[in-house]
Amino acid sequence: MSPPRAAVGVVAAASLAAAAYGLRRLLRRRRVVRAVRAMGKVEFHAHLNGSIRLSTLVELAEARGLAGARALLAGPRTLEACFEIFALIHQCVDSLAVVRRVAREALEDFEAVGCCYVELRSTPRALGERSEADYVDTVVDVMAGYAGALTPRFLASVDRSRGPAAAAATVAAVAALRRGDATARAFVVGVDFSGNPTSRHSFEAFERLFRECRDAHGLGLAIHVGECPRGDADASRILALARETPGRCRLGHALHVAPEDLCGAGAPLVEVCPSSNVATLRLASLRDHPRLGDVFARGFDVPLCLCTDDTAVFGTDLAAEYLKVRDAFGLEVRDLALLVSRAADRAFDAPACRAALARHGAPR
Repeated sequence: MSPPRAAVGVVAAASLAAAAYGLRRLLRRRRVVRAVRAMGKVEFHAHLNGSIRLSTLVELAEARGLAGARALLAGPRTLEACFEIFALIHQCVDSLAVVRRVAREALEDFEAVGCCYVELRSTPRALGERSEADYVDTVVDVMAGYAGALTPRFLASVDRSRGPAAAAATVAAVAALRRGDATARAFVVGVDFSGNPTSRHSFEAFERLFRECRDAHGLGLAIHVGECPRGDADASRILALARETPGRCRLGHALHVAPEDLCGAGAPLVEVCPSSNVATLRLASLRDHPRLGDVFARGFDVPLCLCTDDTAVFGTDLAAEYLKVRDAFGLEVRDLALLVSRAADRAFDAPACRAALARHGAPR
């Protein structure tokens, strides 16, 4: 027995309505994705080698006989897998020619997702017979010769696990390069304090050096803090230094820091890396992110900028990070654009950053 004609009509109408609703949702999503990708964005916390193009990493790994790279990169980004990818990158970036390629491709990839100003950071390495200064000079040369619309700058990273003597040597090499080369002076705009956050070396051992970088060399300070709990006064020393000149000091991650310490007059900007932080903290949802939750769910006035940390390691890009935050907290594209606008003044070359955003134009 066939169903009544009226019932068939109701089912067909419901199916058409559902299909139309699904299509509208799909079209709205595509418009949002296009708008987020097209809006001008800034990147303050991207590690150069961690931003290696995945296809390049596979090519380099296979050329060096490092088996399993494809499978590793195709798998889930568990915290353990991320550490394996870090190790793989370190093995593959073994010459200045590779550094040059990675830097050029990273700039291309950031520009492709709407980034108009980027500060790439990296720990200078002596590769073969080439010095740390040669490493920095290679990256600067790529940036100075970049023909795209993106405005790049460089931060020299100090690895706390290598100790204060190695840090002083790195800073001395960078300072000498900037003194003798106007191009290096223009492109090397800051130093980064990073490395294993559980290292026995506390920030106290480096504080004098970082003050010298700021006061004697005119460099901005990007300081990793609160990635994990520490039993010493590490975070309090860093926070005190950052509040002295908040326009010249930014904080990386600041996950294990009380929100009250990140608010108010003189608060430094926090570089938030959503995908990286989710992996580090093993969060079930981005809504559980301490700093993002402070700002978008609990109303704390914490200055922040959305960043990638390591695009290759965490399988992301800058537009994807903005989309994840937008989806998690129900934000509008204009809310994201306001974040970018406020962050621009905390760039270590703020005039160049604001000019790059102005050239890019308002979000579409």
